[in-house]
Amino acid sequence: MYKIGIFDSGVGGLTVLKEIKKVIPASNIIYYGDNGNAPYGDRPEKEIRDLCLKIGKFLYEKDVDIIVIACNTGTAASLKAIRENFPIPIIGVIEPGIRAALETTKNKNIGVILTPASAKMNAYKKVFDKIAPKEYSIMERGCKLMCPIVEGNWEVEYGSYITDELIKLYIDGIPSNVDTLILGCTHYPIMIDTISKYFTKNIVNPANETANELMKQLELIEPKDLSIKIPTTEYIVSGDTVKFLEFAQKFIDKDIKEVKKLNLNIN
Repeated sequence: MYKIGIFDSGVGGLTVLKEIKKVIPASNIIYYGDNGNAPYGDRPEKEIRDLCLKIGKFLYEKDVDIIVIACNTGTAASLKAIRENFPIPIIGVIEPGIRAALETTKNKNIGVILTPASAKMNAYKKVFDKIAPKEYSIMERGCKLMCPIVEGNWEVEYGSYITDELIKLYIDGIPSNVDTLILGCTHYPIMIDTISKYFTKNIVNPANETANELMKQLELIEPKDLSIKIPTTEYIVSGDTVKFLEFAQKFIDKDIKEVKKLNLNIN
């Protein structure tokens, strides 16, 4: 049985975890949510990379077979560095999402909504320019408040009206010729019902393709620990365990009993 490490800046990576559990149910998973340092979207690139490297080291020392960076901003800032530092397969969420969008679009005009930090790094455009045919185009739209909406559970705290209006404002900034929208942050699929009210064409959730890419990568390696027989999922966060547990029970499994706190001494 494979041992998989997954991390995100908070609860967003649970959208990736959910898809992974569908395609690889027989696996031992360690999920680290860095909600004590969330959101990553407003942080400088080097700071994000340092945070991710510390988490990568933690998961590697847990003897995982593979690491999934279930965070678009984390992928953009640290995928190369983590691959250079740890000799196991490392998967990000950006390239799988782009490949899915290229297969989905009909008019070759793709949009992506993402965090301000990801937009500043041109996270999707850099990868897109490497793998997309020249006749395809992509535009990035930074959305400052969408991660805080999820992490802060704004819909409960402030009501659904303000959440809907903010999302509508961001979607209104997408050019009308875009026929395929990538959810360029793993928090955003949590709001897909609201997003789809205002973007009524094709929506790509990179979590699905990331899970499929993980399955392909696992087929190429042997598990390190063949003694693991029972699937387990361990949840660890750097911040609030109560809010995370409530969200995980609602979104993943109501029977989740425990979320551990470990801040890894990250400042």
